Amino acid sequence: MQLFDTHCHIDVEEFDDDRVQVLQAARSVGVRDLLVPAVMRSTWPGLVALCAADAHLHAALGMHPVYLNRHRPEDVDALADAVASQPPLAIGEIGLDWYVPGLDR
Repeated sequence: MQLFDTHCHIDVEEFDDDRVQVLQAARSVGVRDLLVPAVMRSTWPGLVALCAADAHLHAALGMHPVYLNRHRPEDVDALADAVASQPPLAIGEIGLDWYVPGLDR
């Protein structure tokens, strides 16, 4: 059975030291493809580059509400431009889990 992980932040710096090993371990148990959702605009270029280097990693561009204090209004326009110029597999992260108390749903 081939599996598709629909939500994996393998692009974050916490995986810089062992990303290759983590991906190998996932693939060894049948996880072939992974959707990698962005959490803020500043991470888009690195995420897109990571996914471009591996045909089984797929970008999702977005802005997580957990980082509202880091997002700017122009980031929404930048998202529209990025999606138009290099369409990702999905749009996200958008934070519909609402696990942070006090966020405006």
